[in-house]
Amino acid sequence: MDRVSNVRPTSSRPTVAQIPSANERSQVLTLSQAAAHLQVSKAHLSNVIAGKVAGVPPFRHARAGRRILIKREWADQWLEAAAEGSPNQW
Repeated sequence: MDRVSNVRPTSSRPTVAQIPSANERSQVLTLSQAAAHLQVSKAHLSNVIAGKVAGVPPFRHARAGRRILIKREWADQWLEAAAEGSPNQW
């Protein structure tokens, strides 16, 4: 009698540990992801985008309907520009 092996053939699919997270892969962030990246609240970032916060530079973003999308590069550039204008530099 032949025995059938329960061993699965090896596949070329990556394991869970090898799959990068969404934040590592994507260079485009949602409003929530950008707020987490900048370590500010989502409400504050929304106010900055709407121009309601005095003394901060404009925040570059793109809209897709009601969705706000931000390139990680734009968020980093805004952070640098905001730091340059800040009177509390280290």
